[in-house]
Amino acid sequence: MSGHLRYTGSTFESFSFVKATARRLRPEFDPDFVKRYHLLNETEQEECEACYFRRTIMDAVRISDGTKVTLKSVSRSLHPHELEIAKLFSSPPHLGHPRNHCIPLLDLLQDPADPDKQIIVTVMPQLVSFKRPLLETVGELIACWRQIFEGLQYMHENVVAHRHVLSLQLNIPRPSIPTASTWMGPSFKHFARHITRTECWPRHYIIDFGLSRRYDPAQGPPMEDVIRGGDKSPPEHLGDGHEIPCIPFPTDIYFLGNLLKRHFVYKAFPLATHDRLWLHGPLSFLKPLLEDMTQEDPALRPTIGEVIEQFAEITCKLGSWHIRRPGQRFHLYD
Repeated sequence: MSGHLRYTGSTFESFSFVKATARRLRPEFDPDFVKRYHLLNETEQEECEACYFRRTIMDAVRISDGTKVTLKSVSRSLHPHELEIAKLFSSPPHLGHPRNHCIPLLDLLQDPADPDKQIIVTVMPQLVSFKRPLLETVGELIACWRQIFEGLQYMHENVVAHRHVLSLQLNIPRPSIPTASTWMGPSFKHFARHITRTECWPRHYIIDFGLSRRYDPAQGPPMEDVIRGGDKSPPEHLGDGHEIPCIPFPTDIYFLGNLLKRHFVYKAFPLATHDRLWLHGPLSFLKPLLEDMTQEDPALRPTIGEVIEQFAEITCKLGSWHIRRPGQRFHLYD
């Protein structure tokens, strides 16, 4: 399937696809929009400029039925495995599996001007970072991380290592939070409606498979060269270790444990000089699990299945009063 999407560098510039499955981009990408840009107020201009931090990502609307989708340009030479893994989890029997939290593909388009680039079209809803809105209760955090652990387990069961699990790769559906990382609605006429996770219980997705790999179990445990992504703290990636191939699955466990530790259990970790000064009390029950997940020796870390078992064991003991306690520490920034 090919579309008429034009780029300058890696930026989407066309206003729509010219096919039965045409997709309409944001109004500011309409050539006529430039003529009336100066008529917008400051808030509306900020909304136009705050779409995405990556120039390879753009949201759109499928004209035929109004479905909101997300477009992402992928270079096959830079990330040769991303499309393969994305298509794997978007095809039967994986598509629709309740434990499959990989973002599903709606379409795959070829850039007519560059044979190296393809455009991933992900299905509704559009996504944002799973850290917004704040996890208001411990119960919301438990529900969130249960899905995240479950999604990584499904990937590992299919012998796929993510290798880059970060907050930017864990997303929730957009309807529950403001649009375009600001508080304005898409029409720029009112504030975006904001509801809690308890009101909508969103489904969380794992995205961005640019560094992910799929392995053949018949060839034994995979040994991969180290690729240092956003989280550069795994012990096996430090010092001389970055020159030694390692099994990627324990590193995925470390990534998740360190993410949960840094952003939730220990706010501002590792800047704190003493853990107790920064430990978020309502989440202290997770401390033993996180210590296991971030052990220095990868061989001593639990598998994702063991993580889920331990997580279920410690959370089932919490009372109704505890799960209503604050799920995140509130700071001036928040």
